[in-house]
Amino acid sequence: MKKSNSSTVAVITGAGRGNGRATAFHLGKSGISLYLSDLDSGLLEETISDLKSEGIDATGGIYDASKISDASPLIQEAVQHFGGIDILINNAGASKPVKFPDVTEETWDWVLDLNLKGPYFIMQEAAKHMMKKKSGSIVNIASISASGGMTSSPSYAIAKAGVITMTVTAAAYLAEFGIRVNAISPGIVNTHFHDEVKETNPDVLDQQVKSIPLGRLAEPEDIASAIAFLVSDAADYITGEVITVGGGKNRL
Repeated sequence: MKKSNSSTVAVITGAGRGNGRATAFHLGKSGISLYLSDLDSGLLEETISDLKSEGIDATGGIYDASKISDASPLIQEAVQHFGGIDILINNAGASKPVKFPDVTEETWDWVLDLNLKGPYFIMQEAAKHMMKKKSGSIVNIASISASGGMTSSPSYAIAKAGVITMTVTAAAYLAEFGIRVNAISPGIVNTHFHDEVKETNPDVLDQQVKSIPLGRLAEPEDIASAIAFLVSDAADYITGEVITVGGGKNRL
């Protein structure tokens, strides 16, 4: 981006906890100003308060990443508050543990809207502002399940596979405007994401660790570090790529 951090603005969706919160702290500590969104007002307020207590310039609002109608207001509010947008982290997402025979239209729509359709239009809105100044960096959060399959939630795996194609497609179009678009595919991360599955299988994460060559779950900071690299000047010649942060799972 070739821009000093003191005037750099990042929008992060789903920033109340987990990977989004960790990314906010990682970017904020480098001097980047933050506009955060989440559906949970309590988590969002806590995160913003914690960031401010460390001297990080942060604010945010309640927006639903699954609703196209929220995409423009989210980006407009960030731009109005800070005067622009340089970085978008499309992090908001969730899964419903429903196996192939039991997926309903309602489940399908909920998962695809939150993980694919909504992020597309948020990216579109952010890109409109970035295109005017011919610079910017977008990171979409995919998943290791996009390539390895996910029998507990096929709709989620399909949505995240779409995120990868969405990323490459956007990168191809936006390159001429100096905007880089990349994706991170997290493996199994130690967050609340797995809480619903753990209700029926409390040992699920312990079982998953056995399939990870590096022998541990990812922590949110692992994902945040990869995101921070992709939006930095150190990655200024990288676009249209997907970086898997999975400890070797599905690869080794």
